[in-house]
Amino acid sequence: MSITVTVSQLNAYTASVFRGDKNFRNIIVKGEISNFVNYRKTGHFYFTLKEGGCAVKAVMFSRYASALPFMPEDGMSVYVTANVEVFERDGVYQLYVSDMLPDGTGALYLAAEQLKNRLAAEGIFAEEHKKPIPKYPARIGIVTSREGAALRDMLNIIGRRYPAAEVVLFPCMVQGRDAPESICDALDFADISGCDVIICGRGGGSFEDLNAFNSEDVVRTIYNCSTPVISAVGHETDTTIADLAADLRAPTPSAAAELAVPLMSELLADMDALARELTLSFERYADDLEMQLDGMQKHLELLSPENRIRTLEEKISDCGKRLAAAMDLRFSSENKRLAHLAAQLDALSPLKVLARGYSAVYKNDSIISSAKAVNAGDRVCIRFSDGERNAVIE
Repeated sequence: MSITVTVSQLNAYTASVFRGDKNFRNIIVKGEISNFVNYRKTGHFYFTLKEGGCAVKAVMFSRYASALPFMPEDGMSVYVTANVEVFERDGVYQLYVSDMLPDGTGALYLAAEQLKNRLAAEGIFAEEHKKPIPKYPARIGIVTSREGAALRDMLNIIGRRYPAAEVVLFPCMVQGRDAPESICDALDFADISGCDVIICGRGGGSFEDLNAFNSEDVVRTIYNCSTPVISAVGHETDTTIADLAADLRAPTPSAAAELAVPLMSELLADMDALARELTLSFERYADDLEMQLDGMQKHLELLSPENRIRTLEEKISDCGKRLAAAMDLRFSSENKRLAHLAAQLDALSPLKVLARGYSAVYKNDSIISSAKAVNAGDRVCIRFSDGERNAVIE
C-alpha cells in the first residue's frame, strides 16, 4: 500500500536515515577538489570532490576551516574526514568535512609553501626591508632553547672570536604546538632589551621539528623587530620561512655566531693598521700646520710696524742714493755746460781781441767806438791786453 508524503517529509526522512547510519559518520573520502570557494564573509569552504566521472558536493564550516594549516585549491588531491548528510532544503546529500589532508605532499609542507608565497607577495622578504648587521655588536641576544647544543656552539664561537661582546639568552621552546608563541615572546623581549643584534634559531631536525619557524606569527615578529635578526635554523640544507624574513640567514647556528661578531685577532690587526695610519696622518697634519704657521709668521713679519719702518728706511736710503746720483749727474752736466759756455764766452771776450794786438779806448768808462766821440784835449784811457795807459787827444 503506497503512502503520500510531502517533499519536506521525504527529505527529512532521507536525512534521518543518513544520520542514523554509522557507516556515514567520520568516513575518509579521497578525491580531487574542484569549484572551490572560500566564502570570506563566513569563513566556510564550499567545493566538489571528483573521482573519475563521479562527484559529490562538500562543505567545511569555518570552525574547521580556520584550523587547516594550508589553503585548499582546485585540482588538489585530498583526503577528507566527513559525515555524509542530506541537505534537506535541496534534497541532496553532501559531505560535511571536519578535516582535510593533502594527498602526496604533507599538509605542513604545503601550508608552508602557501604561506611563503602569500608573504612574498606582501613584500615581507624584500631586500629593501633588510636591516644591516652591526659590525661590532656590544650586546648579542640569542633566542633558542636553553638545553640545545646549538646554544653551546654559539656561546663557544662568540666567546672565542669576540669575547668583548655581552651575550644574553632569551630562552624559548623551539618545537611543538606552543613553540611559535614562545619564540615570538622571546623575540619581543630581546627586541626591547637593548640588543645590537639577535640570533634566532635551533639545531637541525625534521621538517616537522623545524615547523615552528614556518609559523606566520614568528615570521611577522621577525619582520617587525627593530633590532637586526640573524636566522640560524637547522642545517645548511634546511630553509624555513623565518630564514627568508630575517635580515641575514646563516646556514647553521655556528655560522650565525661567526656572522654576528668579528674575529678579535683580525680586529686587533686592523686597529694596529689604523693606529699606524692615524700616526702618519697626524704627522702629515702637523707638518702642514707647521708650514702654515711659518707662512703666517712670515706674512705677519711683512705686516709688522718694524718691517714697515725698515722697508720705508730702505726706500728712503734708496731714494737718497738715487737723488745723490742724480745730483752728481746734474752737476757734472751743468759743469760741462758751464765750461762750454765759458769757452764760448772766452772766445768772444774783448781781452782775446786785445791779446791779438788790438786795444780799446774808454772815455769816462765808456768805450769809444768812433773818432767823432772825442775832441782834442779829451782825456781817455787806452786798454791793452796787459794793462792800461792814460792819454790826451790832440
